[in-house]
Amino acid sequence: MTILDVKKLTSTTSDWETNEYVILSKVKYWLNQLNRNRLFPSLDESHHLNQSLEDIVRENIDCKLWFDNEIRARRINERFTVYEKAHQIGFKLDRMFDFIKWALKLNKQIIIEGEIIKKFVEDNLRLRKISTVEKNFHGKGYFALPDNKKGLLNVYLYEAVWDWSKEHISQRLQSKLIRSIPQQIVKNPVEQLMFEFINFSQDLFDPVVYIFETDLDFPYKETILPLAEERLLNALGT
Repeated sequence: MTILDVKKLTSTTSDWETNEYVILSKVKYWLNQLNRNRLFPSLDESHHLNQSLEDIVRENIDCKLWFDNEIRARRINERFTVYEKAHQIGFKLDRMFDFIKWALKLNKQIIIEGEIIKKFVEDNLRLRKISTVEKNFHGKGYFALPDNKKGLLNVYLYEAVWDWSKEHISQRLQSKLIRSIPQQIVKNPVEQLMFEFINFSQDLFDPVVYIFETDLDFPYKETILPLAEERLLNALGT
């Protein structure tokens, strides 16, 4: 699925019927993904659409208010062509705002359903730190996360990195899968397995180690792993 070009979709020269079809198709795809408990990237894309549409409303609301107050609120006693042009502008603005209102309402169901699924997974995804060290070595550490659908215990090396831009600074988690262990051969507690791993197989000095626990078998890459990374990133910031 392609990323929506919101600026193009809300252009006053748009073909609104085509734009409605594009939004309907995208929402249908997102809904299909949510019905399969696949949260990402659908939920993020839905939030991005919502934010972009609201930004466009904010950018154009002053123009619409000015037009309504200064043009429509009084008769235009100039040439007919001036009135006709003003009428066309007003019609296009109204059509754009109607389209945005419709799209926001349609997209709302995706956000609501997606956040319900997200909350359910978060409530059933437990995080424990098993190491005693307080700080990460250069922002790096390890975490273990079960993939119950495939019956695997996955071990990751993570690093908290900063993204710098002119507008804002944000932090994200960069994780690398370094080992997958079939759950059926894990005889000892996960804590012991992780301590053995970092003692004999790792390059970091005295790393921070986390363990995730969950009984869910939701889609791993589309739901479990992204939410685990988000949870860990939040924990690192506290």
